[in-house]
Amino acid sequence: MPVIKRIIKYVPPGPKKPIIPITIEWKGERMIRNHSIRAAVHEIIKMSSSLDVVKINIIGIPASGKTTLAGTVAHLIHKMAEIPYAVKLLNKDNLLNFQETLKTLTPTNYVLIFDDVSYLGASANKKQIEIVKQAFTEIRHLEGGKDVKIIAIFNFHYTRALDKYLRQCEFSFYTSIGSSEFENMQQMLGVKNTQKLEMFRRIWQQAYTKDKFTFPLGRKKFFSYSMRKPFIPLLFSNGHSVRFVVSPKREWVDPICSTCANTEEKIEYSNLEDFVNDFSKKFTIGNAKAAVKIKLFQNGINGYPKRVKQAMKYIDQSLEQNNFNLEDLALAYDLNINDTKLFPDKQPI
Repeated sequence: MPVIKRIIKYVPPGPKKPIIPITIEWKGERMIRNHSIRAAVHEIIKMSSSLDVVKINIIGIPASGKTTLAGTVAHLIHKMAEIPYAVKLLNKDNLLNFQETLKTLTPTNYVLIFDDVSYLGASANKKQIEIVKQAFTEIRHLEGGKDVKIIAIFNFHYTRALDKYLRQCEFSFYTSIGSSEFENMQQMLGVKNTQKLEMFRRIWQQAYTKDKFTFPLGRKKFFSYSMRKPFIPLLFSNGHSVRFVVSPKREWVDPICSTCANTEEKIEYSNLEDFVNDFSKKFTIGNAKAAVKIKLFQNGINGYPKRVKQAMKYIDQSLEQNNFNLEDLALAYDLNINDTKLFPDKQPI
């Protein structure tokens, strides 16, 4: 009887797949990895590289963070994109006169934020709406729109608050779900996302009543965010999928941004020179300059001379090693540490 030999070949295991962490850290704050607003913005930038005009809708009830979110999204776009973008904050009138608005813009890539354009039809006739629609259709052929990329952000309160064509978009952020909005959002995002819509409604309610919101991370595991410290909950749609996203204020991402600083018009003063002159006159140049340095320092930017920076480090080291505190040090140098109030006659005009 023949002997049957069995040969067992040893195959060494392949390299282990890296374990992707469920949570990540952003500027010292933990967050769930797939809640990244930066990932959402990356999709927007990717789409903009293929299309001349990309439209984003931000929809939610008043005071739910739409304008703040628009500022954060615009900031991340110009910060993350490989090509430069300018940021411009506009209003309903600028949208109704969009052809003229484009003519006032220098030929560069823009993130245009149209703030609170709810119920445009209430303040415009049918002909005006048709002109706006045509302007968006022919944006590449209009003066100010040639050979540039434009990302337009529309903020409004209700999913159907705009003309059907104008509310068409590539991306949507939802800052809330109103009581009468659930069915509309089901139709827009698909019945398959009903469970996510219900979950977002619960999370939103939790965030605004308990100052925190919680997501499940698996069996008997949860992750909680503190509301606005620094994130708020959002729902994000890219046209084919829906997911949860969390977003901070733009100032949390970068306290100072020269690009975003130009988005809003200054009301109190016609220009920076007027403010500087008035500010210096009210408080003296020395005090004004000292105040600016302190405000910079409070926002993470040290504008003091090199020797002062060294002295600050020396103080920190000494406070750790000796039996005195900062208040003792202030009194030793005869510094006034009393609370100071800005009296009405000293307030800016």
